[in-house]
Amino acid sequence: MEEKEVSGDEQLQLQLEPVTAENLKTVRTLVASIFPVSYSDKFYQECLENDLVGVIVKNGEAIAIVAVKPENFESGLVLYIRSFGVHPRHRESGIGSFLMNFVEQKCKSLNLVNAMLHVQTSNKKAIKFYKNRGFIITSTVPKYYQRCEPPDAYIMWKSIL
Repeated sequence: MEEKEVSGDEQLQLQLEPVTAENLKTVRTLVASIFPVSYSDKFYQECLENDLVGVIVKNGEAIAIVAVKPENFESGLVLYIRSFGVHPRHRESGIGSFLMNFVEQKCKSLNLVNAMLHVQTSNKKAIKFYKNRGFIITSTVPKYYQRCEPPDAYIMWKSIL
């Protein structure tokens, strides 16, 4: 899909791959390890061979995922970030910025002006990451998460021009 070299202690060649039947198990393991919510089987089926989803696999292990989808919200059609995460061992190495470039490219290629996401109100690191990349908190959704504490989510929004 896309490649980029990231500097740091180890030179990591970043490449987004599609979710396939072959890597689905490691993708499920990654998602379960980094998100406090369970994703449905339907989500994983929709991820298979979908060019709106990418994973970074290193040594046979999924270490990052990004999944987006055009969706209608009150304000119109936006690119909704369904899943966006980097395994804790690989954070702060440029991978999140690499994934955000994917989001912005998809927004532009689909002629969508805005991207949005939900983030747990207590996830300070993620909120800071998104704010540093131009997202703003536009509202709070009480009890968005059913099995998380706190259950509230912020809606964060960015205009991609």
